[in-house]
Amino acid sequence: MSPKIPRPKAVPGFTIERRSACGKIYTTVTMSPTTAAPMEVFIRFGKAGGCGSAMADGIARLVSYGLRSGLEPTDAFKALTGIGCHLGANTCLNCVAESIGIVLEHMKTGRDLNDLIEEADFAALNQIGQGADHHEI
Repeated sequence: MSPKIPRPKAVPGFTIERRSACGKIYTTVTMSPTTAAPMEVFIRFGKAGGCGSAMADGIARLVSYGLRSGLEPTDAFKALTGIGCHLGANTCLNCVAESIGIVLEHMKTGRDLNDLIEEADFAALNQIGQGADHHEI
């Protein structure tokens, strides 16, 4: 892996709010001002504290370190996709992976982020309607 690039003092980014079995999750993806590629991920739960929040912070730090050291954003997305827990398929990490995927899709196609989020939320509701596990949406 390449050495970690230094972080500029200011970078553009996107914050996406999603609902999961763990409650509201806010995923921020910052972009490199020189390459426009994702360079950091920040994860915040709607309610502060707790082990889940601490684990998410650790995962965000590792993903950010990887992105700033040459990890392909699509590989980060794939690594976080499909992680489940006792709360069902609509877990915190799946929400984070979907949020990263939404930012990647926006970058690739130029489609509006709010439209992409709405489509993802609609797909989640359809899964619930088809009997998928959930606790909150």
